[in-house]
Amino acid sequence: MVFFHRHFILIFFQVSFLWGCSGIDEIKGVFTSPFWNEYDSSSNLFVDHTSWGYLLNKHVQLKTDGTTVIAYANFTQPDRQVLEKYIQSLASFPIEKLNRKEQYAFWLNLYNALVVRLVLEHYLILSIADIEGNDNFLKRGPFNRQLIIIKGWPLSLSFIRKKILSNLFLDPRFHYGLCDAAVGSPRLQRRPYTGDKVDRMLDEAALEYINHSRTLSVKEGKVIVLSALYEMYPEEFGHTFPEIFQHIRLYAMDHVKNKLSSAVQVTFDFDWSLNDGIKLK
Repeated sequence: MVFFHRHFILIFFQVSFLWGCSGIDEIKGVFTSPFWNEYDSSSNLFVDHTSWGYLLNKHVQLKTDGTTVIAYANFTQPDRQVLEKYIQSLASFPIEKLNRKEQYAFWLNLYNALVVRLVLEHYLILSIADIEGNDNFLKRGPFNRQLIIIKGWPLSLSFIRKKILSNLFLDPRFHYGLCDAAVGSPRLQRRPYTGDKVDRMLDEAALEYINHSRTLSVKEGKVIVLSALYEMYPEEFGHTFPEIFQHIRLYAMDHVKNKLSSAVQVTFDFDWSLNDGIKLK
């Protein structure tokens, strides 16, 4: 009886630790088949992203340098209700009945909509990094907050990026479709992703990001300052500089390729300032 009691306590603390470090969504995966693995390759079903497109067109502003900012302060209460209704419509959608391309668009749009909602819930802030986690056991930051429940699974931004998108699509381009509400992040598009256009839109997003100065610049002659996005996700971009450069060259214009060829040293940097447009007209 004493042995059983001690064994039970040990298991309890092990589970408690996992709960705090990984989240219930990761623990649940041990016992339940993930719903996001299911799809219908012959399906013509699609998700209506019209309301999300309305908000993007209304509040996302294209700057002269090709990046975008978001007028968070311009979101009215009706706009916030539209956003919430859209997110909940995705949460209740039978995603297993979609084909893979439609699912790709589904997850990209959901991620970006959740980021916008998270910022609005904490506005005014200077950076999304200022938002703390919602876990009382361990504070884990905004990207590990449980933001939505789909089919009983509480999901965070990190889980969507690292566990769902990364494992399902084996495509590094998805990182360029995710906007983390930061100046240094890939930009938020002014239209939603759709299954029939997701490949083209991700190619365009990769071209814009890779060839912009916030991603790659040169200082002190031949020192390359590279976006820390490539450091954060080595599984997709590579673990070494030659591997990262190989990926970048797929979308780099000549002036960027020339910078890569002349590099003698590489450092990483990332601007976490909020991509805030502040009452744009």
